[in-house]
Amino acid sequence: MSKLLIATDFDGTFIRNGKIDPADLEAIAAWRRAGRLFGFVTGRGTDFFDTAREYGVAADYFLLYNGAMLALPDRTVCKEYLIPRSVFARLEAHFRALPDVCWFNETSDAPFYHQYYATMETPERALQVAEGVNRLFGDEVTAYVNGPHVNIGKKGSGKAQGVFDALAYFHLPRDAAAVFGDDFNDMEMLRVHSGWAVATARPEGLAMAPHVCESVGKAARELMMNDERLTIN
Repeated sequence: MSKLLIATDFDGTFIRNGKIDPADLEAIAAWRRAGRLFGFVTGRGTDFFDTAREYGVAADYFLLYNGAMLALPDRTVCKEYLIPRSVFARLEAHFRALPDVCWFNETSDAPFYHQYYATMETPERALQVAEGVNRLFGDEVTAYVNGPHVNIGKKGSGKAQGVFDALAYFHLPRDAAAVFGDDFNDMEMLRVHSGWAVATARPEGLAMAPHVCESVGKAARELMMNDERLTIN
């Protein structure tokens, strides 16, 4: 099956050490000129629209809040998964009781939220805390880890599901996505969609990823070249 849609994590995957390789930008531009779709799947929120523009990256869609929101470049929301305020408040109480939490969301007057955030001292501690959240709140939410950060979304959401939502929105087959990541919160997506970990990914990601690539741009070029060879043959 030809890959017709790229879904890539941003931090540590598409951008590394604070920079985006110009060759990757050109590769993605060529991918889109060929009529294929490109988008980001990130734990960041709606401020990421401005971030992408500042870095000069054109995208066809955005999966924000670890896939809890599918949005178009004009900020139209196509699908979203929301945490009720009552659950959000219980998550706040849970993190407030942890003696070693560095930062956590506080409940506002909003009736719904896309994601709950908290930060621990280390990624290892964040993994322990996320496991605890999934035991206590697993019927309502799912916790993911991104470095020392714990990202919690409504049960049923996540990067893997977000990619399926994007494929459905654009009327593409369920196996038409090429996905890329580097951290714990990308691993389910890499497994479900048989994706690529970048070579600089966490060791855990490299160990379980079906594929490894040097960069998203190089992988995109290779995918297009492989399709061209198949067409010629």
